[in-house]
Amino acid sequence: MFERIRAKVLKEDNLVQFRKDHSDKKIVFCTGCYDILQSGHAVFFNQCKEYGDILVVGVGRDAVITKLKGAGRPVNPENNRLYLVASLLDVDYAVLNGEEIRPGKIDFYNIIEKLRPDVFVLNDDDSALAEKEVLCNKFGVKIELVSRVVPEELEATSTTRIIDKINFSFKAPLRIDFAGGWADVPYIMGDETGYVTNVAIKPLIEYNKGKFNFSGYPRGSGLSTSTAVKLLEMISAKNYNSDSKPLNVIAEDLFNLENTELKWAIGRQDQYAIVYGGFNCFEFGKNYGKPVGTETDKEKLEKFRANLLLLHTGVSRNAQSAVEQVYLNFHTTEGKAALKKISDCGKAFFTAFQQGDFMKCASIMEENFEAQKQLAKATSNEYLDEMYAFAKQNGAYGGKICGAGGGGAFIFYCKDPVKLKQAMKHQFVDCFEIDFEFEYKSIKELNTI
Repeated sequence: MFERIRAKVLKEDNLVQFRKDHSDKKIVFCTGCYDILQSGHAVFFNQCKEYGDILVVGVGRDAVITKLKGAGRPVNPENNRLYLVASLLDVDYAVLNGEEIRPGKIDFYNIIEKLRPDVFVLNDDDSALAEKEVLCNKFGVKIELVSRVVPEELEATSTTRIIDKINFSFKAPLRIDFAGGWADVPYIMGDETGYVTNVAIKPLIEYNKGKFNFSGYPRGSGLSTSTAVKLLEMISAKNYNSDSKPLNVIAEDLFNLENTELKWAIGRQDQYAIVYGGFNCFEFGKNYGKPVGTETDKEKLEKFRANLLLLHTGVSRNAQSAVEQVYLNFHTTEGKAALKKISDCGKAFFTAFQQGDFMKCASIMEENFEAQKQLAKATSNEYLDEMYAFAKQNGAYGGKICGAGGGGAFIFYCKDPVKLKQAMKHQFVDCFEIDFEFEYKSIKELNTI
């Protein structure tokens, strides 16, 4: 049964005789890795066969592909690839290329030299056409160029794209809350509307085959790691189809999932920030959340980011104490005033930012931080207050603790982030910076292959 395929596999030592035996035929040659055969290869072989009577396909050896494409490639061993190529209808014969790599990624010099094909077919976007023309001119071989064609019945793909799908990991950003945190919690806001301004950040957290890669983020930093984890578990579940759902529905599904587990005690900002991505001001009501205002251009956002420092305090975050105090204080006169101030800061920050008043943004973060402490003293402590005061003395215009507080990370807007970082690390030896960029893609855009 396998003999028909085996008969189509040539040995290098037999190529000279093969050429003599088929001197009356027009032999066409093409070459490649063919690591994972896909529709593009089949179309290419069909194009090649049009140029002659016999199509011989050169297949790259394992050692060569590893050198050219890196560790982990090829996926399939050389003989498996060789015989699979030979089994295709348009391929008359297949042969393994040589082990030497010449300039132009040429690993088939020996094949051209011995086979002396009439035609060598290449894609017209070949990056080493000049080197291959020199080789073909030496042995009297004509080069024919073909374009990459995708028939209407097929969808464009590639070996790399297939490997990406196989190794696909779900990805989610974290978030920095600039102002408004607590105004997103329906349990404490009641029928009042709240506003929060935040931004999604990367590096991204990844989830692949039941394992998480936290990209170096310390847990409990106030950047919403736990919500990102829950989101990745949710969208990767076989019974959850995020493709068919708009962003607000995904955010609400996540909010409901987390609140069910935590007895309806948390807010919506983390879910919405991570699902929507980018920089947003969200309006939160008792039963909804939505972004408000116009979209902010990236140039302004990157200018703002250049003066931000995200600094972990080195203090293990004790958010639970702050949470408990919030739920004790939110209905008091002082607590209600603090909540209103926090919500006002959430909206004011976005307005100031849209106006390009970054210094105002810094002062609003500080106002928000003070209101957080008014709502729950456990938001900060003597050590954190000392860190904040020192930061202000060394170039920070304003900032706040991220999340509920009690430790974790500070976000500062400052004159010189590098200088401030150095001063802080010298004074507080346990603190460390968290490198980040803004993530502008939504959760659906990040997880589309």
